[in-house]
Amino acid sequence: MAPKRETVRWVKRVAEIAIPNEGMTLNAFGSALWCSPDQAKEAARYLHRKRLVFVSEQAGQVRVFPATMRRGRGRPSRASVGIRPTLDPRLARLITEAAPIFYALALLLRERAEIDWRDQPERAVEIEDAISVEAEKIMALCRRSMDGRKGSESNWIRDALWLFQPDIMPVVAQHHPSLARDGVLAPVAPNQAKRLPANTSDTNRVLSYVAKAGRPGITVSDIMNKMRGNRAAVDGIARKLESVGQVIIVECRSASRGRVGTRLFDPAHGEPNVLPDGRLVAPIE
Repeated sequence: MAPKRETVRWVKRVAEIAIPNEGMTLNAFGSALWCSPDQAKEAARYLHRKRLVFVSEQAGQVRVFPATMRRGRGRPSRASVGIRPTLDPRLARLITEAAPIFYALALLLRERAEIDWRDQPERAVEIEDAISVEAEKIMALCRRSMDGRKGSESNWIRDALWLFQPDIMPVVAQHHPSLARDGVLAPVAPNQAKRLPANTSDTNRVLSYVAKAGRPGITVSDIMNKMRGNRAAVDGIARKLESVGQVIIVECRSASRGRVGTRLFDPAHGEPNVLPDGRLVAPIE
């Protein structure tokens, strides 16, 4: 029990405090009462017994209300008195999903710094390929987190990632400039691709598929599936287009293992990067 002179001082001081209807935390009440933090709870309980304040303790949190706040007379519910989350749920979800991707990037960057590019050129290219894949995962995660918001309203995503991983984000920004510190995330436009007219020639269809594929190109098998045609016809169209410089044909594979296949590329994106073993290196946007 506190000394009598302390309790008298509490009673005098509490009469001078204007406690808001939404209440005060125990720390704020102790500061207003001019008492030490270890005495704040004892003072609040003493004044509660004297009916000079009303103390509510729920969900492990003590809150002090005016003396007029009694049960059944506007006392806040348990939900309003409970401990509120200190971290935005959207931010917590973003960081949780991005953490393993950043961990993979950190391992790749460490390995890139340790190897000698002159002695292991193929491994160095594979590392750069893997880094671009992980950076694309970060970008895809940001697009999902935007959830249809405008670019200016989604800058919190970029700022949160830079605050979370300031050493790795510059590498991600090299692949996706919109994730740079001064970049702006723009919402992805809905896919408004239209079907080709029924009277489109097979040659124009192949050109359209190659153009839509972009830098990675498209395999002859995929073109066959889209056109529902035979291999000989598609190969003939591809060779004709190659002879006039409208496509580039390369025998390669997109994975480190597997069979080599015929892939068509748009010359507008330059020559495809193919390793000596026939593996296509994913381009860096």
